[in-house]
Amino acid sequence: MHLKDYLDNEEAVTQTFVPMEFRRVSETAMDFVPAISNLIFVRIALEDLRVIKANKQFYEPLRYIMRTVTDAEGRRQSEVVHVADGKMDDFIRVSSKASDQVVFLNNLDFACRPSALVQITEGPFAGVKGRIKSFKKHLCVVIPIEDVAAVAITHVPKKHLVYLPDEAAEEK
Repeated sequence: MHLKDYLDNEEAVTQTFVPMEFRRVSETAMDFVPAISNLIFVRIALEDLRVIKANKQFYEPLRYIMRTVTDAEGRRQSEVVHVADGKMDDFIRVSSKASDQVVFLNNLDFACRPSALVQITEGPFAGVKGRIKSFKKHLCVVIPIEDVAAVAITHVPKKHLVYLPDEAAEEK
């Protein structure tokens, strides 16, 4: 959270976000803590982030989350994970709600598995796009950040969903 405070005061940073959740810390107490250890989302130009990352002021070094991609010639290389603005906005909107209707998913293989793309049309999450899944025998909408995190909205009535063509997933 110290890093978040520092980045929030940096001119180049547009937004920071740390997914938080309530967790039981004792038999009688709950605490609002980061849902994913050592993860902060930063909305910033990559070059500006590299300048901040080079600053040796922090005890722990900043690390990017990387993914392996294959280029046009078939070579494998690493790139920094980038999340489209619309997808990040939906993820933030959903994961910011402290509700029993919102669940962070630990199984990213399940969360990122292909499924139908939907948009919620009514209720507190109207406008959110995600992937439809069956979770604990309930219909839910999952907003995955591939290889990083996933959050699910549980108990979404089927009548509040509109199925979208898959191309719409990347345009947001």
